[in-house]
Amino acid sequence: MTHYLTLLVAAGIAALVLVAGCTVTQPAGPVTTEKTTVPATEQTFAKPLKPTPATLPRISVPEGSIAQYYTYTLNGKSDVIPLALSTSVYQDYTKKAEPSIKNGNSAYFLGYVNDPEQQPYIAALARAIQEKTSVQDDQARIAISLVQHIPYRDGSQYRFPYEVLYSGQGVCGEKSLLLASLLQKLGYGSAVFYFVKEDHMTTGIAAPSAYDYRGTGYAFIEATEPNIITYDGSEFSFGTLASVPEVIIVGTGRSLSTVSSEYQDARTYTTIEGDINHLSTTESAKLDSLDAKYDLSYYTCQTCKIPKVA
Repeated sequence: MTHYLTLLVAAGIAALVLVAGCTVTQPAGPVTTEKTTVPATEQTFAKPLKPTPATLPRISVPEGSIAQYYTYTLNGKSDVIPLALSTSVYQDYTKKAEPSIKNGNSAYFLGYVNDPEQQPYIAALARAIQEKTSVQDDQARIAISLVQHIPYRDGSQYRFPYEVLYSGQGVCGEKSLLLASLLQKLGYGSAVFYFVKEDHMTTGIAAPSAYDYRGTGYAFIEATEPNIITYDGSEFSFGTLASVPEVIIVGTGRSLSTVSSEYQDARTYTTIEGDINHLSTTESAKLDSLDAKYDLSYYTCQTCKIPKVA
């Protein structure tokens, strides 16, 4: 497993936050990076995982199923979506063989996404998201934030999206596959970006060419934790994402036509973090505003420690 550093500012205080990365065993031609040693310092400045609300939404849970709850933030407002999940289906997946790698990385990863047994549950989550708002692009934003808020887990093997939903945790490769599948169910074109050299995976959503990632036709989404759509500047233990990724198309559909809003916010965030040691009062307030809008300081890794700011 690798880890990455991302820059956060909360209440005008800059902090380098160690966030769990998302590498797992490579399906083919592995290029494995070494695990970073993290200073044993106190976890500060970043929010811990949010507690489950005392009053949960009512949901019908069939016998032999569990209720799982997922948090998300949309334009600064947080909410919860419940989902009933079958325990027997989960047990089936824990025994299921991983997809074959004989036909390459695309077939391998799509084998996780397209397995039929989980499809009714991903579709049910998509419907629950649609019930939250009739604005289609906001449905996509809810899905993205929801998956970003799923806690990080330590692990060395990929699991199916259903296992991520049931266990309520996942490495970023698993979360990226889940998110691409969920966006597909919501009617969007979706893909995953597989960075073989850096051993990392992110998600892509169909977007206008002015906002896509490296001419791929898809806007960049980091699924590990809350982040702004199109922001690709996270700093990893190996540096930034510099290689050209494999683009694995998960589904075809509409484009996120209003992504220019996130694009402008991402540019503002990039400009401010570039001068993080000399922020004006106005810049600090803007950064706080972006944090609140996207819940940027939501911390998905409970075992990671935050290095002290130099």
